[in-house]
Amino acid sequence: MFRDFVSQNLKDGEKVVAVIRKHWAGFLKPIIITFLILVVPFFFVIFFFSRWWTMLIFFVWISVGLGYGLFQWFTWYFDSFVVTNKRVINIDQKRIFAKSVSEANLENIQNITYEINGLMASIFGYGTIKIETAGSETSINVSGISHPADLQELISTRQSKMKKTVSADDIVNLIQKSKKNEEKK
Repeated sequence: MFRDFVSQNLKDGEKVVAVIRKHWAGFLKPIIITFLILVVPFFFVIFFFSRWWTMLIFFVWISVGLGYGLFQWFTWYFDSFVVTNKRVINIDQKRIFAKSVSEANLENIQNITYEINGLMASIFGYGTIKIETAGSETSINVSGISHPADLQELISTRQSKMKKTVSADDIVNLIQKSKKNEEKK
């Protein structure tokens, strides 16, 4: 399902190199909250099943807990960072029907930095990556990314593959060809 979304938005000759989601440790808080929302009513099961309207409260409570958990999973799962052979794409899933997509061509990327702050981030290996581009005042910041150093290396490697190196002989040959073309005119 997600691959279809990414493949629909690819440009000609573009291929997905990697799809990176936020680290699972960033999803721990919503899991704990969902668990608590779902478990707490069972401590009061005798109260909830004593009358019909308290049973209704119980089922509404459980439905809200499941809805919250599904919403958190959805936004975590679709909040992704995509690296292709030509660009990087940050998909920030804000709500079910709201997302923000930013991209940068690999040739426009000037600086890639990452930070790993805190004990949990150091233990589990997640952090923030910041990509600065040429000609744009905004930068792409993605927090909670698994192994940001590996992602930095992947983007740098992809970026270096895009850059074509020109030797001195190539420049001399180009100048000679342009002089010959001028002489023919």
